[in-house]
Amino acid sequence: MNKATQTLRWTLAGLLLLLTTGQAQTRKQPAQGNPPRPLSRQQPGDHWSANQAATSAEGHEIHTVKQGDTLWDLSRHYLKDPFLWPQIWEMNSHVRNPHWIYPGDQVLIKKMVVMTQPTVENAPEQAERPQTQPVPASPVQTAQPAPVPAAAAATVASAAPPQPPPVATYSDLYCAGFFSAEPVPPKAVLVGGEESENKAHFSDRDVVYLNQGTAAGIKPGDELQVARAVREFAKWGTEFAPAKSARKYGYYYQDIGRLRVLLAQEQSATAEIVFSCEEILVGDLVTSGETRVSPLQRPEVRFDKFAPPNNKTSGRIFMTKEFRTLLGVGHIVYLDAGSKQNVQVGDHFRITRRFNKRTISLFNKRDYVKNQKTFDSVRKVIGQAVVLRVEPNASTVIITQSTEQIAVGDGVEME
Repeated sequence: MNKATQTLRWTLAGLLLLLTTGQAQTRKQPAQGNPPRPLSRQQPGDHWSANQAATSAEGHEIHTVKQGDTLWDLSRHYLKDPFLWPQIWEMNSHVRNPHWIYPGDQVLIKKMVVMTQPTVENAPEQAERPQTQPVPASPVQTAQPAPVPAAAAATVASAAPPQPPPVATYSDLYCAGFFSAEPVPPKAVLVGGEESENKAHFSDRDVVYLNQGTAAGIKPGDELQVARAVREFAKWGTEFAPAKSARKYGYYYQDIGRLRVLLAQEQSATAEIVFSCEEILVGDLVTSGETRVSPLQRPEVRFDKFAPPNNKTSGRIFMTKEFRTLLGVGHIVYLDAGSKQNVQVGDHFRITRRFNKRTISLFNKRDYVKNQKTFDSVRKVIGQAVVLRVEPNASTVIITQSTEQIAVGDGVEME
């Protein structure tokens, strides 16, 4: 590589860094919060959204949002780095809140040219010297590859089938929450931030301070989880009160976000929030970072709502993320079956329901009382779920299919 090429490459790298850091700070990133209001019909696609249509797409690639998409996922796909998602948001001034994009929205992606390093060290020098090509005396014969036997070709074609997509998005995985059999030991506690003079809630790209540093094993470059212990359940509804039993289920922690350590002193550390599920608060726990991997979707199978009991591992939904009472596809719930019941990540469960006084309609209670034995013997399958995380006494799952609203108390059965 000659000196001119090297100088150009460093200049381009510096400009890119300047543009990246400067651009990401021109719009203040709001916390996830509640969905923006109001929603209205938007074109193209006649979809409902809080975001207006993009005004101009010239020079951009257009991505139409599908269910489950996030700017984090789009940045990982198009820019090959999920942490560059603020750049995508900056390009899309019509997106009001980067945490809320809607199926049918159009997201603009700036077309980029990727410069790769020459494979031959002296390639630039060679390119500067034009070479004349001799005129061939006769037409050039292009060498043809040897024919591949049909059986071998079939083997090659079938050797690498396309990989199915993951069941869960990045947000699903790192915002799912979990029940731990033992209290999670924090590495540090978040005690404030760079803007603590005027705010106590923090979100993406905010700089925050931790009360532990190198003495606790924290060093620059570490990625750490932010979690929040939940101790009050009944205030969200009587159906959640039993989840308080740590002896039965474990200790419940909400996933709040992820940090990257910028600077570490002996007794303190400075970190940047690289991802937040919701607003991060003073007092939230900072724990060791972990890599979470989503199970892959299985080939489509026929949904059998009349499937009989199979006597495999069974349980019930005893708790939901965000204390939701009515649930559907994409929602996170927790089962009272875990590794002690041989549950593993990637296992599929049917969600079932039986008639009882709680589930029967008010208008049918008289019929239920009259024919209780018949009703009690009926079971219907109302959904499916996939296991994302397993603890000894509980599992975190995501609902992948539902035929009606799902609720705390519904049964589950491993497929």
